[in-house]
Amino acid sequence: MIVEKLRVDGLTVLKVEGVIKLGESAEFFASTLERSLERDGGNVAIDLTKINYIDSTGIGELVSYLGRFQGRKRQLILVNPSESIRHVLRVARLDDLFPIYDSLDDARSAERETPES
Repeated sequence: MIVEKLRVDGLTVLKVEGVIKLGESAEFFASTLERSLERDGGNVAIDLTKINYIDSTGIGELVSYLGRFQGRKRQLILVNPSESIRHVLRVARLDDLFPIYDSLDDARSAERETPES
């Protein structure tokens, strides 16, 4: 798994590539989210454009960190999940919990329109 982190208009963007599944990749993904939670301010967008596969462990990490981000009045945003990932989120009834956008531009536009708390 490869993660590229950048800041765009105050939004931390994690561009994730590869697979997120039980084992080393899920642990790396969780540690990346933890670092963003602790070190970066504002909301975090996870760009899933290049994710080939995510298993229940990866989904579990997303849900776990969603709660932790919300506890700090921050959002964990999903960008461009594949149709199979969207399906998993729908079946698990998680698609209403996460802000989900088709592109980083859409996420950035929504971020600019959201008033600060």
